[in-house]
Amino acid sequence: MKYIYNLFCIFSSIFVLSSCLESNLEDLPEYEDANVTSVSAISYRYLSEEKSPASGEFVVEEVNLEYTTEINTEKGEVKINVTTPKNFPEKELDNLSKNNLVVIVSISTAARLEPLDNSPKLGIPGDWSKPNYYLISSASGNKKTWKLEVVSLTK
Repeated sequence: MKYIYNLFCIFSSIFVLSSCLESNLEDLPEYEDANVTSVSAISYRYLSEEKSPASGEFVVEEVNLEYTTEINTEKGEVKINVTTPKNFPEKELDNLSKNNLVVIVSISTAARLEPLDNSPKLGIPGDWSKPNYYLISSASGNKKTWKLEVVSLTK
């Protein structure tokens, strides 16, 4: 009886897991763009004087900085001008520099971004005192090198 039940399950799954469509399926287009579409955020992180009650460690604070951007898609360049907001902690002004900024960008749909030449990973504090380079690969395989640069930091 167990043998018959197992055969029934096998044959049933063949019909359930197979598809009736075998040809003339429409190919979906692949995304071809390999661009930086916008700068999503520029921020600064620091250890506050407050301690977490759970761990006893100092709490990491994050301040979103104000910025303007110039994106040149043809050249593959992004220029960023950063300024401190009015609510920036006075005690941290001396520690704020291009060497410890967090930069987040948006890229083309279904694309991937890879840091080049020791450029910092996006989304974590990194050195922006120099231009940084990233390779963006589209879903269709197009590749483009982008230069991201924090041109100015006004405190």
